[in-house]
Amino acid sequence: MRVLFATSEAGPFLRTGGLGDVSQALPYAMNKAGQDVRVIMPLYEGIGADFRQTMQYVGNKIIFLGWRQQYAGLFRCIYRGVTYYFVDNEYYFKRSAPYGHYDDGERFAFFSKAVLELIPLMDFGPEVIHCNDWQTGLIPVMLDAFFRGDSTYGGIKTVLTIHNIEFQGNMDRICIQEVYGIPSAYES
Repeated sequence: MRVLFATSEAGPFLRTGGLGDVSQALPYAMNKAGQDVRVIMPLYEGIGADFRQTMQYVGNKIIFLGWRQQYAGLFRCIYRGVTYYFVDNEYYFKRSAPYGHYDDGERFAFFSKAVLELIPLMDFGPEVIHCNDWQTGLIPVMLDAFFRGDSTYGGIKTVLTIHNIEFQGNMDRICIQEVYGIPSAYES
């Protein structure tokens, strides 16, 4: 099975807690069991030079997010047999910490959309996108709303794991509609 593990953090690159630990250990264990699991996360400023030196540039794309157009670079490296992809954008990810910013909703809307739009640049066609916590929680909705008719994304399934229910990433309806671009038909 080919799984793209979408996460806002992963050890050893950058971790703040349990999500970072799981995002390192689970893909490693699944690969050892014969699956092809790859991880995608933001290229944060806090990722050390030692890791950055091992990364290869894959390509880039302009991501439309609400009224913004943002560069999304894609980098790749292999660590302990697992392929890691990194989404580069200094506007959103060159910060002193991965969370706790006034625009976290917009930052992770960008990341979620970039995950989907950068798939064609990967040497990998996932069968499943494993989303983790609120930061990637709207990937399944975006996949259905914007990419279902595209043969590149045909048949991709999604799963969402909630690691800590205390962190919900609540956003108002305007953010969901204008920044994420989610049509009102998806409101519940």
